[in-house]
Amino acid sequence: MVNITDNHQIGVDQWADGATATGGQGQSVAGLDCLASMPETYHVHTHVSIFLNGQALAFPPEVGIADATPTSHCFYSIHTHDKSGKIHVEAAAPGVFTLGQLFALWGRPLTNTDVAGMTGMPVSVYVTDNGTVTEAIDNWESIELKSHREITIAVGTPITEIPNITWNGD
Repeated sequence: MVNITDNHQIGVDQWADGATATGGQGQSVAGLDCLASMPETYHVHTHVSIFLNGQALAFPPEVGIADATPTSHCFYSIHTHDKSGKIHVEAAAPGVFTLGQLFALWGRPLTNTDVAGMTGMPVSVYVTDNGTVTEAIDNWESIELKSHREITIAVGTPITEIPNITWNGD
């Protein structure tokens, strides 16, 4: 079990910080607007782990946080702050927020042939809720980002163990 309450980095660096040029840069993306401040009526966290040939990769920080002007930022309801893999979901009301929206904000593909630019290898996706692991066979984009859910994406060599990530709070 790995506790990320302190938001330490999980995995090695693979990608640049923030969204790509095709990701969230302040425009509406995947039904989400970029707001000057985040409402916290609904605030939960999901964890996303990505593995390449058995090695954990760090999910980049600042995805879903855009520079609106040279002196200000805007925030999408789905965003990251650090390299822990903790995904923040903050909204004015509960709703359905998905892995597909996260990848759209990041500007990276999420398909069975291309996960964030890693291509030509088998892909498996697992969802862990309350200790129960389920393999997601298709419709990965629609996997909901729920409180304390762990989403594990394995590209290439299968992983031998699904991560057990914990943190304090939602």
